[in-house]
Amino acid sequence: MGRYIINGGKRLFGTVNVHGSKNAALPILCACIVNSGINIIHNCPKITDVYNTCRLLEKAGCSVLWEESTVVVDSSKAHFIVLDGDEVSKMRSSVIFVGAFCGRFKRARVAKPGGCKIGKRPLDIHFDSLEKLGIDVIDNGDYIDCVCSEIVGTELNLRLPSVGATENIMLAAVSATGKTVIKNAAMEPEIQALADFLKCIGADIDFCSDGIITIEGVNEFKNSEYTIIPDRIEAGTFLAACAATKGEIFLKNAAPEHMKGILTIFDDMGGKIESHKDGIHCNFMNGVIYPQKIKTGAYPAFPTDMQPQIMAVLTLSVGESIIIESVFENRFGHVPELCKMGADISCFGRKAVINGVPYLEAAEVSASDLRAGAGLIIAALSCGGTSFVYGTEYIMRGYENIEKSLSALGADIRYEN
Repeated sequence: MGRYIINGGKRLFGTVNVHGSKNAALPILCACIVNSGINIIHNCPKITDVYNTCRLLEKAGCSVLWEESTVVVDSSKAHFIVLDGDEVSKMRSSVIFVGAFCGRFKRARVAKPGGCKIGKRPLDIHFDSLEKLGIDVIDNGDYIDCVCSEIVGTELNLRLPSVGATENIMLAAVSATGKTVIKNAAMEPEIQALADFLKCIGADIDFCSDGIITIEGVNEFKNSEYTIIPDRIEAGTFLAACAATKGEIFLKNAAPEHMKGILTIFDDMGGKIESHKDGIHCNFMNGVIYPQKIKTGAYPAFPTDMQPQIMAVLTLSVGESIIIESVFENRFGHVPELCKMGADISCFGRKAVINGVPYLEAAEVSASDLRAGAGLIIAALSCGGTSFVYGTEYIMRGYENIEKSLSALGADIRYEN
């Protein structure tokens, strides 16, 4: 498709605006199906995954209108469709439509979803939970069929705090008869955002920080207006770019309360991190990056979606760092590409050992997934010379004009189709 051309070696300075959260926007857009009404969603990121979600909404009979970063979804004429096509094959989050469809239409048929190739992401937690809500789930090979006459509230204890499964259960349970209790639920800020949006349309949800979500099903919903929370992963990506280039930036609109696990690592690496009510200030002008031992995990632990970006920074540390990837078994696809740039990284299963080097060298590299692409851009920004980053179709799934945001901070980066 295209490539990013990056002339690196320039420190990043200035202020950058953090866009709306990809991982909050996608389930909230799916949830617009539920209320059969008007939904005004502010601060939507203009990224491929959001566009694909909107196309699926339109195929299902919704009216979708964009005005700047606001999306207006009218789901009053929504109807059942088979969820398949390019939008599903390229986007893992398309499976979240299942809960919304079962709640609204009492059935769903979805093709096996796609997305980044970062390892197995089994759907059994999703569908086992939906079955306990009274939904019959049949795997027909390429498609999964879900049918019910009634959704019945129950108590669910998830074996893993799966974000997608928690979202699917919530979207179905708001239309259930009776009470649903989700134990060991995912607690990410994006889950809280979905709960807040569902409350806006009239759902009865109690979101507790102890991993328990209680939902009392309702019969009627209402129109809504909601603002998407800032993207904590985009904010963390900009922090990583600042660290790798030894710069100083301010992340406007970033939410530090959503990023404690991320900010702690950047602080330990030697950065000066200051949280403000309107954003986050980051200073890495001291030029020293201290090695770290990091294990990814469910929120509030360090997020797997920040692992490639932090690895790119740690290639420049003054010692040995260790990263243990506990979420996905195949999320080190960026390691060979970083090594092309002179990084010293060895992988042992889900463990990566990074020996810091004084500098990286410009190279042609290719992204294997969304966050790997961000990590390669960060590495390219740090080194002198011209680098070419391919796999832009992955990067555009989760970052709105990343080249424009980084250029505003002084980076020499452009997209070439």
